This record gives sequence, structure tokens and C-alpha cells, in this order.
Amino acid sequence: MNFKKVCSATINGKRWTVGFGIVGKNNDGLCNYDQRRIFIRANHNGRTRSLEECVIHEVAHAVFPQIEEDAILHLADVAARILVKMKNAETQK
Repeated sequence: MNFKKVCSATINGKRWTVGFGIVGKNNDGLCNYDQRRIFIRANHNGRTRSLEECVIHEVAHAVFPQIEEDAILHLADVAARILVKMKNAETQK
């Protein structure tokens, strides 16, 4: 898989890398536990979700691997909406 590292993060005591890459045609992101990498689809036009939602979703998978997909989807959706609203409110000051 092609991967362009953007940053690193410590998740559950282990170092992970986060970046843009190829994740498959039906995915916006991918959490690879073996490599400790979080891939986000590099092409924004190909994503169905916002960048914020994708990152939250994949980080949630890394932090809570035992949580079911529906709960992760809900968490990422709510958190991303809040972030966007807060960002918009902050810029309107």
C-alpha cells in the first residue's frame, strides 16, 4: 500500500503512524493493527465522509478494537459534527 506519513500518535501505549494512502475502493480509511498505521483515503473527492470523521473513525478503531462498527460509525459522526460546528463558531468571533 502507498502511504504518505503525516504524523505519529501514541495509542494505547504504542506508536502509530497516521497518513494518506490507498485503502481500497469502498473505504475512506483503514486501521492496520499489525503495522500500527492509520490510512486515510488520499483523494478527498473519493471520500464519502469528511476528513474529521475519517480520522476519528480510524483512531477509535485503534483505541477500542473491541467496539462494534456501528458504535464507531456513530461516535465518528457525532464527534465530527461537533468539531465542524465548533470550528465554524470559533471563526465567527
